[in-house]
Amino acid sequence: MATYVKGASQVSLALQVLMGLAFIWWWMFWFLQPIETARNWLRKADAHISQDFLGTRGSTWLLQVLPFMVIAFLSYFAIVLKNKIKPSARNVSADQKPKVSIWSQPIILKSPLGMLTLADIVFLLVNVFVIAFYFIKMSVDRSKTIDNAKPKKGDHSKGAQKLENIGVYLGKAALIPFALLWIPVSRGSPFLRVTGVPFERAVKYHTWLGLMCVWILVAHGLVFFAYFPSIHHTSELWRWQHKGIAFFPGIIALAAGLVMLVTALEKVRRNHFNLFFLTHHLYLVFLLFFLFHCVSQMVYVVTPILLFFLDRFIRLMQSRKSVDILSTKVLPSGAIELKFAKPGNLEYNALSFMYVLAPSISKFEWHPFSVASSPLDGTNQICIYIKPLGTYTKDVHDALIDTKHHKEAGKLNCPFGFKLQLEGPYGDESNFYLKYNSLILVAGGIGVTPFLAILKDVLHRHKLRQENLPTSIHLIFCVRNQKDLCLLDTINPSVILPNYEDLVQIRVHAFVTSKVELIKDEELSSSEAIVPYQHYNYTYMNEPSKQYTGPPLTAVREMSILAGAGDNKWVAATFFATMIGYIVIFGIINVTGAYAKLTNYNRALLYCVVLFLSVVGCGGPVLMLWAHFQKRKSHQSNSQVLANSLPPSPDKHSKPSEGDIELRSSEHTSWEGEVSLGKRPDWRVLFAEMARQYEGKNVGVLVSGASKMQEDVATECKNHTNSNNSNVAFHYHSV
Repeated sequence: MATYVKGASQVSLALQVLMGLAFIWWWMFWFLQPIETARNWLRKADAHISQDFLGTRGSTWLLQVLPFMVIAFLSYFAIVLKNKIKPSARNVSADQKPKVSIWSQPIILKSPLGMLTLADIVFLLVNVFVIAFYFIKMSVDRSKTIDNAKPKKGDHSKGAQKLENIGVYLGKAALIPFALLWIPVSRGSPFLRVTGVPFERAVKYHTWLGLMCVWILVAHGLVFFAYFPSIHHTSELWRWQHKGIAFFPGIIALAAGLVMLVTALEKVRRNHFNLFFLTHHLYLVFLLFFLFHCVSQMVYVVTPILLFFLDRFIRLMQSRKSVDILSTKVLPSGAIELKFAKPGNLEYNALSFMYVLAPSISKFEWHPFSVASSPLDGTNQICIYIKPLGTYTKDVHDALIDTKHHKEAGKLNCPFGFKLQLEGPYGDESNFYLKYNSLILVAGGIGVTPFLAILKDVLHRHKLRQENLPTSIHLIFCVRNQKDLCLLDTINPSVILPNYEDLVQIRVHAFVTSKVELIKDEELSSSEAIVPYQHYNYTYMNEPSKQYTGPPLTAVREMSILAGAGDNKWVAATFFATMIGYIVIFGIINVTGAYAKLTNYNRALLYCVVLFLSVVGCGGPVLMLWAHFQKRKSHQSNSQVLANSLPPSPDKHSKPSEGDIELRSSEHTSWEGEVSLGKRPDWRVLFAEMARQYEGKNVGVLVSGASKMQEDVATECKNHTNSNNSNVAFHYHSV
């Protein structure tokens, strides 16, 4: 049961305001730099701040390095406080129309960038404005200075000087998106966790920032090639300058950026994912040669990069551990249910997801899978479902099941030699769906997986008699094949909560889009297009599932506790150790004067060494302590919990079973609802009915499925919410 703290919401709000101010403080540098008065103020500030230890101008350090450190520092406190805030009551007066958040609801449904919320649009506009303001103001002012300057002997033409400065300021403007793009792809990033930005939206922001950065650098390169012959000898282009800017490394960095840009295009990414995945690791080449090119600019981006590599290091430490599969079940649809053990003190949420690597399939391909279990089930297991759709999932499916053997003998291959490596859990930590009294869950195919977790979670919370929970849930489930409906029958709500209908009304609206030939019996007529879900399930879905149980619990290898979104105290301690280590190590190098004596090549290598020592040398020992203490705390209790939650397993001296266990339901399903055969949902009709049912209420609409489905549902949510004739607020969420 959650423990709420009085005044936590006020403290959390204060922390968020402080973090917002710190971020504005970071932006201020790019606003102040182009303004002459502000530049004079910064020079005065530099005169009062020692540069010996910092290794750069004091104002730059205070405005670029410190803000991100402050935000990350405050984020961990805010994350802890978010879980201590008691949910507010969800009352809407009779004469007041329910309202939706203007920031999170889609307002542009179709665009080259996909669906856009107001938050998305503001994010884009702010970044474009700051980049454009910095570049235009600096370029124009510098051009005026060149025009007003008296020509000196040996000066290049004014046109060449102006072009050179345009190239320089394009390069510096690219630092703005370059600094920010590291944050969204840090999976355990405190910035994402405290703001609640979903990871799929964070990836979208990363894509936008990456496009801005690379295209600006392309312009930077084109301008560079345009003015270079008039200022330098072309042989200089291929030399490695030891002082100042090194041209050749910049060309290599730009080439790496262009390769990443091309292979990240949607068509290439979808059709050749492995190519995209491998070439995107050229970011290491890009970063290294960026340092060789202009190591003096690293101060502008060092904190986000340090946080990114800390996140990667934590992920590496967690995923080094191989994890055993506790049980495997093959459903009639071909989907595979996998369960594996987790430490008792590793927390996750119903909307969490895991990254899974199957080393026997691929040593590099990590794929995300939604968690289908509830953290409240008390089993210390995490469950995921894998449907063989793409190449990777088909390979995993085939590795677990010998297709020929399965067809002939009805048996599974023993999967206990099939090990997984896991990262996570990640994902939304706010359980935002609990704030709605009414929920509409819209799923397509295997996209129902996160909703299985939500249904389990809501049932468990009602069982615990928690307050302010959803009491009405509609699940709209669209499948191509009738056997795909079997995913719903992995849950028996009456087992979780007997007589659950007294506390929460759950109704299933299933749509089988392919043609179905009905079998005549005493309950169904072949002419029916809509049948009760209970009868349909009993007649068509009563095929056996095949399941393993085991291996011996004494030999089970559970997933690692070291998660980037894990125990906040330890994650924060790792962050502090890394940051303090970076400041101290780099400060000592600066004070000794060693850094100033090095060439730009050696400075870049030294930066890499400092980053490595900060993350591995300073953050690593904290991770080792974390793993040591948590292992001692959880090992004994976790084995007993697993023993209580699994069917009998073999002891350590016995061999794993051959997996010829058949599970066949003998009763009707507990779900209420209907199945529509050979048709797709009419979203307009469905949401018109929902609007009448939920008049005067705020309704959470969660969608997990294809982009077309998401657009259709978002359109209906927007139409009803904005209509003067409708008195309902549909709050759209993409899952």
